[in-house]
Amino acid sequence: MKRRVVFLSSLIVVFFTIMLVFSSVTLAAGPSKKLSAVLKAGGGAVGGIGYMVMTGMSKVVKDEFKRMDITVVPGGWVGNLPRTDKGELDIASTTVAMCSLASAQKAPFEKPLPNVKAFYSTQDKLYYFAIVRKEVPVNSVGEIFSKKVGLKLTCLAKGTTTELMWRNIFASQGFAWEDLEQWGGNMNHVAWGDAVNLVKDGHADGILAVGVKKIGWAMDLTNSRDMKILKWDDELFDMLNKKFGFGKGAIPGKTYPGIDEDAVCPADSGEVIVNANLSDEVVTAVLTALADNADKYSKHHAALANFTVEGMAKTLKLPLHPAALKFYKSRGIETP
Repeated sequence: MKRRVVFLSSLIVVFFTIMLVFSSVTLAAGPSKKLSAVLKAGGGAVGGIGYMVMTGMSKVVKDEFKRMDITVVPGGWVGNLPRTDKGELDIASTTVAMCSLASAQKAPFEKPLPNVKAFYSTQDKLYYFAIVRKEVPVNSVGEIFSKKVGLKLTCLAKGTTTELMWRNIFASQGFAWEDLEQWGGNMNHVAWGDAVNLVKDGHADGILAVGVKKIGWAMDLTNSRDMKILKWDDELFDMLNKKFGFGKGAIPGKTYPGIDEDAVCPADSGEVIVNANLSDEVVTAVLTALADNADKYSKHHAALANFTVEGMAKTLKLPLHPAALKFYKSRGIETP
């Protein structure tokens, strides 16, 4: 009887040892290539940075997991957060600044978004810059406020990330768009192409913008008119860093005709978010595909040129999806 008990105990130990080894091998192998899922990813405007970031992700994942279909739909860096929280989107692109506001529950995210979790960083740089006619009597953004110059400016539509951030910059100095009118100027909320035409025709002095280092519409404008990029004051740099997590970046001199000096600007970065209810296996699969094909993903768009495995989680502002946190730890990737 004693021998039988010992024999059964030995069998149990052997069984659990085999299962432990099997589980470890399966975990190391990563998600099954037969994993099936149908997901919706929110980008930005079609053809824009946020949209391209998501289409690149979709392609890389599809190449690795043939049964995973990710449809990319238009969206916006502001609207993608509440849409992801509601489950309308499974994955979405936004920015570090927007996630900072959401984390702090500041406008336009006064209510908590419990179902929005951090996923990965795109590691791009989005430069905030004011490009104005060369003869405009200010040389820095701060001088617009200190001199109360009546400039005729343009920016994207109200509620967009670009407009929201520039409005915050004005508000940090105690001003609003309406103050431009009191100083003799105005603000037009129009698309980039329309803004360029307004400056070309002399109906606007400049554009409050955000974008990568080299933008087509800005190249068009600087090829047609003598322009300059306004400098940023240290006070504004500090405010944007503390409030929104902005860093600094430089648009190199000679990127645009007639602008020879480097333009040091506040720089935001992309943060991809995910719905908290997305399965651990799907979350792990997407991150595995991106980490194992970082070079391929980085070549999808100029904004992704700096994408690396090591930086996938460094700048994230929202709490990570539990499966994403587990993935990063398993790969030895630094997390916030």
